[in-house]
Amino acid sequence: MLVRLYSRKLAVTQPFKLARLEVHMYARVWKAGILPGKVEEFTTATKAAIPILNRQPGFRSLLVLRSGPGEMLEATVISVWDSLVDLRNSETSAYQRVVAHVLTLCEPHPSMREEEVLLNELASPDSANPDDTITDF
Repeated sequence: MLVRLYSRKLAVTQPFKLARLEVHMYARVWKAGILPGKVEEFTTATKAAIPILNRQPGFRSLLVLRSGPGEMLEATVISVWDSLVDLRNSETSAYQRVVAHVLTLCEPHPSMREEEVLLNELASPDSANPDDTITDF
């Protein structure tokens, strides 16, 4: 009986594995320490990237996170793209200028990596008040 339940469980999980193949998105993930006293400037500089990203084919979303106590803050910036090609093609000269400025507000040696998106579920604009989705620090 235990073997039969285990077999059924495998049968249930297989469609999930197949569904993963349908998610064809990639993310660029930056991690950097924000210099003391530069959080507001960092936020403003990061917001300057939004119009540039919105003009890029395949751009899906941008998420900027911060963590850490007081002035010792780490930022994680995640941009999501339809494909790896779209992600890499987004690195226009305008984008590179914004990134260069943002990085002047950060500790040396930030990390950047490209990752496959396994799951992406964001609330639709209809399900929330748009004012609730933007937070200014």
